[in-house]
Amino acid sequence: MKNQYDVTIVGGGHNGLVCGAYMAKAGLKTLVLERRHIVGGAAVTEEFSPGFRASTFSFIMGHLHPKVIAELELEKLGLERLVVENVIYPLYDNDCIVFTKDPKKNQEQIARFSKKDAEVYPQFFEYLSGAIDLLRRLQLETPIDPTKTDLKSRLKTAKFMWRYRNVGKDFYRIIDTLSMSAYDYVSQWFESDVVKATFLYWATIGGNVGPYSPGTAFYLVAHLIGQTGMSFARGGMGQISEAIASSGKRFGMEIKISSSVEEILVRNGRAYGVRLGSGEEIYSNLVVSNVNASLTFDVLVKPEHLPEEFLRDIRTFRAKGTSFKILCAVDALPQYAGFSEEKTGVSYPAYAHIAPTCEYLERAYDEAKYGWYSSKPFLSPIVPTYYDDTLAPAGKHVVTLYGGVTPYQLKDASWDDERDKLVKVTMDVMDEFAPGFSSSVLDYQLLLPIDIERIVGMPGGNTQHGDLTLDQMFFMRPAPGYADYRSPVTALYQCGASTHPGGAVSGVPGHNAAREILKDWKKLKS
Repeated sequence: MKNQYDVTIVGGGHNGLVCGAYMAKAGLKTLVLERRHIVGGAAVTEEFSPGFRASTFSFIMGHLHPKVIAELELEKLGLERLVVENVIYPLYDNDCIVFTKDPKKNQEQIARFSKKDAEVYPQFFEYLSGAIDLLRRLQLETPIDPTKTDLKSRLKTAKFMWRYRNVGKDFYRIIDTLSMSAYDYVSQWFESDVVKATFLYWATIGGNVGPYSPGTAFYLVAHLIGQTGMSFARGGMGQISEAIASSGKRFGMEIKISSSVEEILVRNGRAYGVRLGSGEEIYSNLVVSNVNASLTFDVLVKPEHLPEEFLRDIRTFRAKGTSFKILCAVDALPQYAGFSEEKTGVSYPAYAHIAPTCEYLERAYDEAKYGWYSSKPFLSPIVPTYYDDTLAPAGKHVVTLYGGVTPYQLKDASWDDERDKLVKVTMDVMDEFAPGFSSSVLDYQLLLPIDIERIVGMPGGNTQHGDLTLDQMFFMRPAPGYADYRSPVTALYQCGASTHPGGAVSGVPGHNAAREILKDWKKLKS
């Protein structure tokens, strides 16, 4: 049978596009198939109200890997980074704490609450720096399988261990984050509840349990891995995907939108193409799935082609999300009660975290444990239009409210009946810390985990595409024995965020998968 393509990629999310661009750059005839009318997956920019556009799902560029940016020449293809200058943490009693890129100013802010905490602030980040550098190195690794005993696998493990022979105490520091609660972790350093809460907030983003739970310290460190810096992409996150797509197209990569894949075709243990919802079959030497592992192996591949133990691991992969997002079209910037440029000495904060105490953050998860949403959610109000005038009409703004906690399913109730009530409690929190905000809202769109799942095919609506816990990381992600971007089916690969190193718009899973595919290409094409 004559193959139509060398590579077929299922799903045009940013990792699928990255993988495809590297394949095309290497000279392989590559096709990317996207179910939606737009490429990018969770990295898209869409109009949600007439004249107002927003990054519908993901919203920060800081994790996009510099290696991917450079090798795919994304900046030459229109990707522009807009640096976020500061982050505000509104507090009770019309107060706030503001962090900037100036460590001395940050110490001054912290000193208002604790002189001791201000002194240890730089020491805390120096302590973390080694662990962060180690995690950055691990990002670009293909996970080893320490259980395999064949010579080739043992050599891989030996080479990996040799590369990391000098990690020293940083290894123990990562183990600490994987086992400790975020609260206990930061309490080793800081005494002020306000200061602790500013760091604990990062431990809640993308997580499913509160910062008092074991293992949440890792989320705190994981959000510091990004090397691009806190920034927006001009034109929204969709510009990242567009730039990657343009990079691949230079080398002949083809993209077909509105092309839903119904089945990955397998014969005699080998993938040989896909069947679309239209009934059309497309053949290729290999198939790469950018969609979540749960969909890939429990929906698109027929179960008779997969080992029973592998299917069990995939079916128990945890990916229930708890985060919601409200896209708001507004006629005025949020004005935080505790902020003024004169008082703080910094410019308007286009990025905020609302969770004034450690207890506030933990309580936001309490109701979700029992099947309900938070009556006082924590929030990240983000105003990309403060830096980017391409997203809203003149004089108007886009404010996106990322928050938690909203369980995937409610107990004894339907989200259809509770959507408006969730919006109400969210606006109440905004009005408490940014008085009058709700009256500025002209229109809005609410996105719950069930909406994220439905729209972009992200099981559970989990923004990390699967919990970042010890049993679902590195050589355990998404299943033991298959963390190297390969699968039990010959010529079927994975490149999505349910593989190592996980979620965020980094492009790293796509990059790593492409590297492994190209290693195998010679034997696959024969």
